[in-house]
Amino acid sequence: MVDSDPRSTDQPGAGGGGDAPEEIPLGQRLLDNWVFLLISCLVIFFVFYTGWGLVEITSLSDAPLP
Repeated sequence: MVDSDPRSTDQPGAGGGGDAPEEIPLGQRLLDNWVFLLISCLVIFFVFYTGWGLVEITSLSDAPLP
């Protein structure tokens, strides 16, 4: 019978032996988390567009009244 487990290879570091699993880098863990991506996109959108709107409002000149 053929062993179809991809982790059972004879290559070193392929995850088949008693080696400790590699730690996943922080950046990859953050970018793999869809909830983090959703919340960070909403926060960035809110901060930048609200800041942009406040700068536009404060830089407006007084409207001349007839």
